[in-house]
Formats: sequence, structure tokens, C-alpha cells
Amino acid sequence: MANFNTVAGCFLASALFAMVVGKVSNALVSTHPLEKPAIAVAEAPTEQAAAATATPELPPIGPKLKDANVDHGKALFQQQCFTCHTVDKGGPNKVGPNQWNLVGRKKASEAGFSYSSALQSKGGEWTYEDINHMIFKPQSYIRGTKMAYAGMPKEQDRADIIAYLRTMNDNPPPLP
Repeated sequence: MANFNTVAGCFLASALFAMVVGKVSNALVSTHPLEKPAIAVAEAPTEQAAAATATPELPPIGPKLKDANVDHGKALFQQQCFTCHTVDKGGPNKVGPNQWNLVGRKKASEAGFSYSSALQSKGGEWTYEDINHMIFKPQSYIRGTKMAYAGMPKEQDRADIIAYLRTMNDNPPPLP
């Protein structure tokens, strides 16, 4: 019992000491509000800055799709995309929308999924090139998208995933 009392006494004394040091330090150091914000916020991006953040030029993905490896694309999808997306016909949406019938589907049209206004305003249908840009760098392709994915830098990996997504379709569009 004496050991417990000693340990408890040391703990309480340490806690009291820390509390006293905190109170004394607050009394010695005074804070004052900043006169202006510490971080300056730019008013609006200039045309030059907007051009710098535009979608990077990518070579057409069509030539790579001809030799794409669907099995490798499926493996990549399961490693990097499956956490947020399903590809089952009639499958549920997850953090991201179901990808069944993605190629040729109208953008921001998967029923039951809440798309960002940025993607809704993009318009059009998902082409092979659009999917290529989206999985290369989602944030640079659609500024304000909810897709939190850093992107896939390797062109052949993107082609393989797109080829796999093409097979997840009732009527896949022809290759470019």
C-alpha cells in the first residue's frame, strides 16, 4: 500500500507542478491580437496563374489503348480505385460513383451520387481522353472535384485501367 501511495503522491505532485507552471507562464507572457492576417489571401488569380493551373497537355491515350492489358488494369483498379468505386452492374456508390458503363456515360449522371458542382458544370460524356485526364490528375482536370486522388503518372497504367473500365460496359464505345 505504501508503494501505491508513493506513486499516487508523485503523480499528483507532478500534475500540480505542471498546472502551476502553466499558470505562471500565462501570467508572464501576454498575447495580443494581430493587426493584419498572418497569411495574405490573393484576390483573384491572374490569367497567367490560371494558365499555369490548367489541365496539362497529355499525349492521346488512343495508341496506348490498342495494346492495353485489361488484366493489369483490373489489378490496378482493385489496388487504387476499389476503395472508393465499384464496377458492378447496378452496384452501389461508395465515396465515389459506380463506374459501370462509365465510358460514354454523361458526366455527373450516376443515380444516387452527389457530385461536386465543378464536375456537374463540366458537361459532356466520359470519353477515353476525359478518363485519362481525370485519373492523371483529378484536381487539375476538374478544379473543385471531390475526388481526393493524387493521380496516376504512368501513361500505360492509365491505359490499362481505361481498357478495363471499357469492359465494364453493356455496349463499349469503339477504341479511338
